[in-house]
Amino acid sequence: MVVNAAGCGAAMKDYGTLLEHDGMYATRAKEMAGRVKDVTEVLAAAGPRPGARIEASVAYDHPCHLLHAQRVERAPLDVLAAVPGLDVRVIANAAECCGGAGIYGITHPDLGGRIGADKVASVRAANADAACTPNPGCMMQIGAGLRLEGAAEGVVHPVELLDESYRRAGFYAGRER
Repeated sequence: MVVNAAGCGAAMKDYGTLLEHDGMYATRAKEMAGRVKDVTEVLAAAGPRPGARIEASVAYDHPCHLLHAQRVERAPLDVLAAVPGLDVRVIANAAECCGGAGIYGITHPDLGGRIGADKVASVRAANADAACTPNPGCMMQIGAGLRLEGAAEGVVHPVELLDESYRRAGFYAGRER
């Protein structure tokens, strides 16, 4: 199972533990959890081929659910390295939470907002064209913080950049995506 959302992947990889005492699902949950991979793990293992150049810089942030829960650090950076011309800038304190933490930013808006503001400051300090993180929850939290500041930067998933590089290189010519 290939997952493109770090929070979902972390939960799915933990199904074996979460359901270990369930007589009906324990075995199936453990087997399924062992098959879950983040999309960047799959792409990095396959060795993504370089596409066309994208002359841009991205402020990269490690999602907690990918870095800490799944112990995946290099794979997203390896995917980004397959995009010629892309300047990847890992932000200061990239291993710290963005304040979203699933729905934490919604259920605890004050603290989540303060944590998010710190993350946005790190993104802005990288002076990049866009922010980049492989988790939709982090993308929303960072993106909302950037919007609140009136920042021009957007937020993208690493796979979106690889996809754009491939599109520009014509890898999809004649095929439906």
